[in-house]
Amino acid sequence: MFKFWKKKQGKTDSELDVVVRTLAEYLLSPSNLGEFRIKVKGLSKVISVENLSELKGMFNEPPKESELFSTEKHGLGGWLSVCQFAILELVYNLGPDALPFIREIAWGEYDWTQGNAIELLIRFAADGVEPEEIKNEIKQKFPRIRFEAQLYAIQPLLSEIENDIKLKNIFYDLMEIEEFKEAYEELAEQ
Repeated sequence: MFKFWKKKQGKTDSELDVVVRTLAEYLLSPSNLGEFRIKVKGLSKVISVENLSELKGMFNEPPKESELFSTEKHGLGGWLSVCQFAILELVYNLGPDALPFIREIAWGEYDWTQGNAIELLIRFAADGVEPEEIKNEIKQKFPRIRFEAQLYAIQPLLSEIENDIKLKNIFYDLMEIEEFKEAYEELAEQ
């Protein structure tokens, strides 16, 4: 870990570092999801699918920590987590061209980002992007992923279900997956 910190100290910030750090800082400050998504949409104009490889590398090597970040306040993995969330939201804003990248994360080897990538697939389906293909893919693959990833895929969307009929319909369709239903019920009890 010290080696990583030292490496980042001497690195010159790229434009992507600045964008991801700006979004992560925004997540650390009092804001709501709608405001955050508007901010991401504006900043996403500086990235393209050509940046996906660099963004993927930032999942485990995020930009240097912001002065707004505090391990005591945000937890040991807090900076990494907010950066990953910001990166995935940027990727979502690339639209359907990012689907192969998102699928690779969603159905690949388990990582903290897996659940968030599945969340993006669900949002794409709700937006009318490959809805049947995505639902079938989730029905086939969701039962085989870790329970933690299942929870991470569903949790961020719970607050949006009641206000988004398209998202609610996707959830309704996915409830036929026993593991999806169990994860949903686990989160609903909290």
